[in-house]
Amino acid sequence: MKTSLFYVKKMVIITGTSKGIGKAVTENYLALGQKVIGIGRTKTIDHHNYQHLFIDLSKQKEVASIQLSIPIDEEIIFIHNAGVLGEIKRFSDQASTDLQTIFQVNLFSGAQLLQNVLKSCPLDQVVKTLFVSSGAGKRPIPSWAGYCASKAAVDLFLQTIQLEELEKGRTDFYCYSFAPGVVDTAMQTSIRSTKKTDFSSVEQFKDLHKDGALNSPQKVAETMVKLLSINQQKPIVCSLKDIE
Repeated sequence: MKTSLFYVKKMVIITGTSKGIGKAVTENYLALGQKVIGIGRTKTIDHHNYQHLFIDLSKQKEVASIQLSIPIDEEIIFIHNAGVLGEIKRFSDQASTDLQTIFQVNLFSGAQLLQNVLKSCPLDQVVKTLFVSSGAGKRPIPSWAGYCASKAAVDLFLQTIQLEELEKGRTDFYCYSFAPGVVDTAMQTSIRSTKKTDFSSVEQFKDLHKDGALNSPQKVAETMVKLLSINQQKPIVCSLKDIE
C-alpha cells in the first residue's frame, strides 16, 4: 500500500478548512485530485471532490456526533488544523477561564476524530495524521498559558499514540505534531492588536510582521503535504524548518 503522493488514492480529512492553513492544505489536495472532507463551522470551498461537515469543534457533543465512512482500500490522512489561542491575558487577570474551550478545540476534538479513524481502519491500512502544533508548546509565553499547555499536550499525546499503534502492529501509521512557525493568519492579526499591558511580547510579533518574516499559509500547506507524502516516519514532533 506504500505508493507516492501523486498516484495513491486517498481520503483526506481536515479540520478548520475555511481559511488560513486549513484552506491552503485543502486546496493543495484538491489540486492533486484527492477527495477532502472538511470539518468546521463555516464553508468557503466549493469543489466536486470536497465535502463539508458543519461542526463546531468547541462543542464535544457535536464532535461526538460525527460519523465518518472510512474506505478500507484508500490511504487515510487526518489533519487536525483547527485551533484557538484563547484570551490573550495573564491567567490570573482573566475574568473567567477559557481553558476548557482551548483544550477542546486544540486537542480533544482532534483526538476524538483520530480515535474514530483508527478504530475504522484495519491494521494494514496506511493511516497518516498531522496535528498543527506550535513552538508555544515548547516554551512558556506569558498571557498564552492555555494555548502553550494545549500545544505541549498535543506533542506528548501524538508521541504516545505512535507507540500505542506500533504495539498493536499498525506498521503503516505515520504521526506528526507539526509546528508551522509564525504564519500570516487571522490569529496573528489578533495577536498584534493586543495591548502591551496584557501581552508583553506584542512588539516582537509586530516586528515579525513589519519585517516580512511571517510564513505564508501556502508555504506551510505545501510543506505539510510534502511531509505526509513520505511513507517513512520522520520525527513526530517537528517544525517547518525540519521538513524544508
